[in-house]
Amino acid sequence: MKKDAHLHWHDLKNRKLLDGYVFTVNSALRRSDDGREAEFYLLDSPDWVHVIAETVDSTGVPCFILVRQFRHGDRQITVEFPGGVVDSHEDPAAAALRELREETGYEAESVLEIGRSNPNPALMNNRAITYLARGVHPIQASQQLDTNEIVDVELVPRDDILHGRRPDFTRHAVMLGAVYWYLLHSGSIRPVTGVS
Repeated sequence: MKKDAHLHWHDLKNRKLLDGYVFTVNSALRRSDDGREAEFYLLDSPDWVHVIAETVDSTGVPCFILVRQFRHGDRQITVEFPGGVVDSHEDPAAAALRELREETGYEAESVLEIGRSNPNPALMNNRAITYLARGVHPIQASQQLDTNEIVDVELVPRDDILHGRRPDFTRHAVMLGAVYWYLLHSGSIRPVTGVS
């Protein structure tokens, strides 16, 4: 018997309640190994990508290329790494390159996946995948935003983000996860070893 077998819940019945643009709401009737039954509401969503792209500003200060936009959930302006939903049958790395180009007018020669995690495993089944852009340069094309996107591009000093000096960035939990992957990849922090 596996160590965590007693923690699992087993599907009895699944229903789709709402088919939305960026997620589907499902109901799952499940039973635990000790016989409890309960209904859980889940969000089925495509994976998301975020791209950490770096450049320098006109004074030579290392900056992240960020986007500034209104978020309808908390009705506030946030500053974020460019990113978005991975389209069906799209490679996540290709989605990352596309989102960087569309939202910022910058292009990267390549991207490297530096981490992935589930944004909210209590309710969601998708992954937020963080990429580091390489060979970043501005292109002549303007932004190619989705119909309901209004996005400003902002070069933010890297230290302002890494030292938590931007509350319009730090209130976004998925962005904090991306910074974690960035710090881990850069060697600024090390993973704990020997922990399962």
